[in-house]
Amino acid sequence: MNRLNLLILMAVSALLLSGCESLRDVVDAIHKPKVRIAAAELEALSFSGLTLRFDVEIRNPNPIGISLSGFDYELQIEGTPFVSGEVEEKVTVAARGRSIVALPVELGFEELVGTIRELEDRAEAACKLTSGFSFDLPVLGRVRIPVSKEGSVPILRFPGLQVRSMHLNTISPSGASLDLELEMRNRNNFKIFIESLEYRFQVDGRDWASGMRRKKVRLGENDIAELTIPIELDFTTVGRSVYQMILGGEALQYTLEGNVDAGTSLRVLKKASFPFVLAGQLRIQR
Repeated sequence: MNRLNLLILMAVSALLLSGCESLRDVVDAIHKPKVRIAAAELEALSFSGLTLRFDVEIRNPNPIGISLSGFDYELQIEGTPFVSGEVEEKVTVAARGRSIVALPVELGFEELVGTIRELEDRAEAACKLTSGFSFDLPVLGRVRIPVSKEGSVPILRFPGLQVRSMHLNTISPSGASLDLELEMRNRNNFKIFIESLEYRFQVDGRDWASGMRRKKVRLGENDIAELTIPIELDFTTVGRSVYQMILGGEALQYTLEGNVDAGTSLRVLKKASFPFVLAGQLRIQR
């Protein structure tokens, strides 16, 4: 038994001997702490998800220190429970003191939209955090104090990228020059600034092109932009059969993978990057 509990036990024992009125005075002198959500901030944001941080303020009105034993929480999105948990966090709040406890909550956009279908075309969603903070108080024992906070969270979507076509510019027995045309769609209500596109393009499992496209492209809100990847083929490297493949006009099985680095007009998301993998068939246009 620690010293504080021993002193309390001794005080209560003495009061029991002196009468019930004095014991009632001790009980009345112990008050529940005051708990409120002092701040709710968007701590981290990306195209894949976000982290919210709730700062919970605890005020101890008692002349002795108290202990937080832990808390539980549930975050609802559009009225649907989405994230919940329990945290065992021991925090001592000094006599007549104040303490801040951080409660971080993470959300993944893919899981969010997959769970709540009506959010597919929405730019934000209503959210509500409900939480309970449990304390071990002298005389009163374990006490749980509920708090809640309502607000909204943004919903971001990865830009859509697709292969539109491939054009043949020139061809000779030794090589060919082509342009791979891509289309990128911004599905968000903020601007995206494409800074670079790293890529690897394969046809029938053979490498046709790889590199970094550094031409900057600005995508407005819900805007579409075209991107071109130049391809220079050397038939001695990729194989003479590619020459016949191009001239024959047959459908080509392709894979395009890579990564896009971009900026946005959002204050909390100045830089972003996202990988992509595209596969399908296309015919070379002449």
